[in-house]
Amino acid sequence: MSRFSPGPAVRPYNGPMDRAIDNTVLLALGIPVMLLAPVGPASVAALLSAVCAACALELARRAPVRIAVAVALLAAAAVVPPWGAFAAIAAYAAWAFHLRGLRWAWPLPLACTAAAGHFTLAAAALALGLLACLMGWRARRNAEERERLRSLRDAVQEERLVLAERARDLAERQDLEVNCAVLDERARIAREIHDNVGHLLTRSVLQVQAAGVAHGAAAPVARDLDAVAATLHEALNTVRASVHDLHDAALDTRTALETLVTEFPGVAGTLSFQADALPRPIGLAVLAIVREALSNAASHGQARHATVRVTEFPRFYQLVVEDDGRAGSASAGSAASTDVGAASAGLGLTSMAERARALGGTFSFTPLAAPHAGSRVFATFPKPQEDA
Repeated sequence: MSRFSPGPAVRPYNGPMDRAIDNTVLLALGIPVMLLAPVGPASVAALLSAVCAACALELARRAPVRIAVAVALLAAAAVVPPWGAFAAIAAYAAWAFHLRGLRWAWPLPLACTAAAGHFTLAAAALALGLLACLMGWRARRNAEERERLRSLRDAVQEERLVLAERARDLAERQDLEVNCAVLDERARIAREIHDNVGHLLTRSVLQVQAAGVAHGAAAPVARDLDAVAATLHEALNTVRASVHDLHDAALDTRTALETLVTEFPGVAGTLSFQADALPRPIGLAVLAIVREALSNAASHGQARHATVRVTEFPRFYQLVVEDDGRAGSASAGSAASTDVGAASAGLGLTSMAERARALGGTFSFTPLAAPHAGSRVFATFPKPQEDA
């Protein structure tokens, strides 16, 4: 059998059904014991009362009610001998339902039966009662084991959910690290192409142009040199376009924000990114503003938590950064206001405002009112015309 394959089917434990079967067996065995006494109306009444007592003991939900039913059955057994045949019902209930007061008191009515001269009936009822005690103890142990297994199952299920959540977190973290590594590699390749191949092509163009000037415009080789220069110019433009594409692809605003927000020292940040890929200028501005806002919140506002939200709307992108630091402490020497100007704001707020307004957007810094401490940085960026 495989380690993860299900085992053989096992009948689940059903407490009420198993106790009903046990009581049926005890009632069936009690009938021959009852016949050891003279048969009469009392025998029929004893059988019917035993059936009713078994049902009442099972349906009752409180221990005092069960004790009262069992005591009534044992009291009748002490007075009328045929009822002693069903004292096993009370003995079974005492052990199955953990009725401490009756676990050892049930044989007392059988002593009265023996004193009345029904020794055989008393002996048979005592043996049946001992069997009932064993069956009741087994039913009790099964119920306790079922509860223990249920608790164990719940604990295993909870642990499995925790491990699954950790596995998802690790997978997301791994994907983020892989994506960051890919973006870093793209940026490195772009730098290598720009610094090496681009410079070599530029030097080749200059050398070809210098050779053309040295040979003169009328020389036959000049036309060939011009063709080579044109080819090198085309190659240089192609390399530049490829470098720009690689560099643009290396900027993933969402990944960069996740790395910045989750790993910013001193501030526990959360990111809500509800937008498609941001255009490169807007992405760079968003990263710069978020970095400055988190730095100000940690250094000047002593913030512990920050929330960054990037939301895309039909005509613009919205950036909101909220922290729980000291309100109005976005930058040293800055004045808290809803509209940031160079005269009233510090360098940090001025820099963030200039980045937003350079792209045609808006910027504001607002202290949060009580009971919410901290401050809010709010910026909008209009979409490029083709995207809008």
